[in-house]
Amino acid sequence: MIRELLTLPQEIAWLPWAVQYFFFIGIAASASLIAVILRWWKHGELKGLELLVVGFGITAGIVGPIALLADLHQPGRFFNFYTQMAPWSWMWIGAIFVPLFVVFIIVQFLLLLRENTTKAGTYKWFRALHWGDLNPSVWLEWTSVGLLVTAFMILLYTGKEVNVLKSQPIWFTAWLPWALFFTAFQAVPMCVKAWNSLSSRWSRRQDDTAILSRFQLVGLIGVAITLMGWAMSDTPAGAAFRDLPNKGSVWWTIGLSLFIYWFVLMIYTLVNFNMRRINCRWIDLLLALGSLSLAWTIRWAILMQSQTLPKYNVVINPYHLDWGFSGFLGILATFGLWLTLVIVVWSLLQDRWLTFKGVSHGSFK
Repeated sequence: MIRELLTLPQEIAWLPWAVQYFFFIGIAASASLIAVILRWWKHGELKGLELLVVGFGITAGIVGPIALLADLHQPGRFFNFYTQMAPWSWMWIGAIFVPLFVVFIIVQFLLLLRENTTKAGTYKWFRALHWGDLNPSVWLEWTSVGLLVTAFMILLYTGKEVNVLKSQPIWFTAWLPWALFFTAFQAVPMCVKAWNSLSSRWSRRQDDTAILSRFQLVGLIGVAITLMGWAMSDTPAGAAFRDLPNKGSVWWTIGLSLFIYWFVLMIYTLVNFNMRRINCRWIDLLLALGSLSLAWTIRWAILMQSQTLPKYNVVINPYHLDWGFSGFLGILATFGLWLTLVIVVWSLLQDRWLTFKGVSHGSFK
């Protein structure tokens, strides 16, 4: 009995669907926070940039809950959260705020479309955006509050859902929610830059680039502080973090990859901090992929690879990524769906179906 308790490998509980959910919902919530800051900081003066940020965020905000339903294996299980009250459970709290967050980000996107477009010249299918005498600028002040609250709760519950587990020492730390937040936060500005640079309809103004660079710098500094704080903390989580290099070469690979992503992005951000000195759309695209890789890799390390670490036993718990729906195919499907939504929203913002205010020869005010 004692031998089996000490040596029997533990089964992996979370599958790659969880990584996909945490990845996409983190990006969506971070984009929402940036959009709300832009709204309140500049009082609607950066409404074009705000639309791009929310447009990017809404694509991830739709894919994230789909990955969550897939992680439940049976979508009907989602309704169990509403039939049984459990306010002490972070999963139950998430079940309340995830639908509210999706509703608020969709409403925010539609109001921003109305604020940034005119009825004249708009394709007939989209003229409903301008029905009535609704003032979108006024409503955006109120919906921004709801978007801020729900985005904050999403970021809080996704972090607490993991770090409350004492059985896995590396998870049981207050640094974990911050690491999830900042890694997602730093990805949004770079992706919006790349999205913007690939378009001929939207601006590449120095002011917009500088603002996005400031957000990205905050995110990258936050990533460095949280990971160093995690590693240096005098706690079981800190000890487990420092012991990762002894758990196999895969942890060296993950650590080196994260450092390379972070270092290259930091150099680029500092070089383009006040003005755009590197003006190449393909470099922007590669760096956007790098920022997304940073966010995804750390989630894979925290949520999947760390499950191979011993908990109650003394041996590594084996896990091999299969090619099925709960493995590589599921990862590919969610990224494929996200790419499709990105293309759809990007096409919607190219002045083909809608007439945008101030859009002329690639400029937007």
